[in-house]
Formats: sequence, C-alpha cells, structure tokens
Amino acid sequence: MNRYAITEKAGRFVAGQTNTGVGTVLKLTDKQAEHELRLGTLRALDMPDMPDTPKSMTKGSRAKKPSQTGSDVGAGDVTAENAKTQDGSHDDTGHAD
Repeated sequence: MNRYAITEKAGRFVAGQTNTGVGTVLKLTDKQAEHELRLGTLRALDMPDMPDTPKSMTKGSRAKKPSQTGSDVGAGDVTAENAKTQDGSHDDTGHAD
C-alpha cells in the first residue's frame, strides 16, 4: 500500500474514508487512490513525481502525425474545389454551377 496526503480540494469523504483534514496521510492501494488522484483530492507521497516512461517515449522520439496532402483529402473534407452548400447548388463564391 502507498501513502497519500489529502489536499484542500477534498470533500467530506476521500476514497471512502472520512476527511480528517488537509495533509492527513492515508494508506491506500493504487486502485483505491486512482480516482481521487485524478480529481486532485489526494497527492501521492511514496511515488516519484515523474512516472516511468518507456525508452521509446523519451524526449525527441514522439510519433509524428501524418500531414494531409491533396491526395489524402477525403470526400467529406471541404476544400476550395469542393466547397458547396448542403444542397450542392452553389460554390464558395456564390455563383451557380
């Protein structure tokens, strides 16, 4: 079990236990503390600030998002060439087809 401190954001109950004040230390499992950590009502005491990251996700190794080129544009995407109203009667300049 890990230790967690109650924060000022906590209400009357924290992880199913009565809140006895800011800074009170609770011993909880990771599962018990998970939701409260997301809410910010608990702060982990036994864990390092930075979670361990896989070597593949270290700085400089981010996966790049593919760029969208003219050939990648789908039929549902609006471009200058296919911009029309819903009924398909006018282009982006307001002239009829």
